Amino acid sequence: MPSFDIVSEVDKQEIDNALDQARKELATRFDFKGSAAEIIYEKDKITLTAEDGNRLRG
Repeated sequence: MPSFDIVSEVDKQEIDNALDQARKELATRFDFKGSAAEIIYEKDKITLTAEDGNRLRG
């Protein structure tokens, strides 16, 4: 019976690109203008902060 291995690898460059794009969206979205929302990436942890829960879900 044939078998195969499934390997899941994370491309760090792709994570950086996605986070940069999300930061650009935060800077340009009308509903986030003037708010203290940010995305922080440290090692294996991504932290989202905002003034209220509705903006975190936005």
